[in-house]
Amino acid sequence: MLGNSMRKYVMSEKKNGYSKQVQSVYNSRIKAYAKLALQDLTLLAQKLPEDQQAEIFNDKNIANLLAAIIKLSPVQMTQLNDDKGLAKKKRQRLLPLCYDLITHLNDSNLAHLIAPVGSRYMIKEGGQLAFLKAIYYRSLDSKDDEE
Repeated sequence: MLGNSMRKYVMSEKKNGYSKQVQSVYNSRIKAYAKLALQDLTLLAQKLPEDQQAEIFNDKNIANLLAAIIKLSPVQMTQLNDDKGLAKKKRQRLLPLCYDLITHLNDSNLAHLIAPVGSRYMIKEGGQLAFLKAIYYRSLDSKDDEE
């Protein structure tokens, strides 16, 4: 998605040596390229057969992305504690993402696919997030323990 010069720009924390015009162009391109890449990944997730999806959309490839989007490092926490405006903006961005993620994971069809035995018990237990609980508890079991 990013060329070498744009990757170098993104990795540069202070953006020293980049004029305001170059920064503006790079920032615009980064947003456009990222949106297009997400659209392309969505298309692949919708249309590729399972064996190809397994090679692309697996925990090794996706975990770092999710962590980078959602997880906060100690440095980020310090910045957010010091800058309430930044904390509010980050919260406003992350809350809908987290809500959507929880909603998608709390789907009965997904729970029955991933945790068929566990989902029966969790449904009996009930609660707002019964299917999400079933998936969570199934994730704690050994991956080799397939039914």
